[in-house]
Amino acid sequence: MRSRLTITPLVMVLALTAASAPEVEGSAAMNGALSTAATLEHATQALVDALAPGESAVWEHYTDPSLIFVTEDNEVQDRTRLLAGIKPLPPGSSGWIVVEEFRCHDFGSFAVTTYIMDEHETIEGHELHARYRGSDTWRATPSGWRLVAEQVYAIPLDPGRGEPASALAQYEGVYSLSPITRQTIRRDGDHLVADRPGRDLQILLPETGDVFFTPGRPRTRRIFSRAADGRVVGFADRREGTDLVWTRIPQADTAR
Repeated sequence: MRSRLTITPLVMVLALTAASAPEVEGSAAMNGALSTAATLEHATQALVDALAPGESAVWEHYTDPSLIFVTEDNEVQDRTRLLAGIKPLPPGSSGWIVVEEFRCHDFGSFAVTTYIMDEHETIEGHELHARYRGSDTWRATPSGWRLVAEQVYAIPLDPGRGEPASALAQYEGVYSLSPITRQTIRRDGDHLVADRPGRDLQILLPETGDVFFTPGRPRTRRIFSRAADGRVVGFADRREGTDLVWTRIPQADTAR
């Protein structure tokens, strides 16, 4: 979640206000009683708590001067740029982030953590929900654990189901990627199924127009193309903006 909320105008607030550095690191006795995992989970929650009120001092305390921060938009930021982007939420925005599924591997002088950031936001009365995967590297220093690297991944969600541009029967047929690779698309009730030899059946649900998606794989799309007369003549298997183009085989040729 440090995604939307972080470096751009922050769009959320936690139910708990940000914990100060001393509260998280605590006394020597407290540190001795807490495991590395518990200490870093507490610190991680404090960092996300600090985003909404724009408490950059918390981030300055817990981050190493050589920090490398990679956003879910593939933007690489150093510590100076990261801290400069931490500002209070604008009026009309509120919400909360909860750190979940926290895991830690302690290697003594450094530790690697991964966790989910569950984000709930309200922006001028509109409610949003998103989930992010954080992957952090911490370094043990005489002053305590310091964050040296973080990467945030947006966890994709399936889009809402829409209506196809036309009856599902119009998409049925055999499609070719090359002379040796084919797949068959057919109706199955209220959706399509792609059947490619040697692979599991792939369910295709309509998103909008001639665009279909597979549940659990929202980063890919099946975008059908049409000829000038409106006939479906192929589709683009699109992943991360890159298309693999399939051509529909005329029905007479499929019997050969």
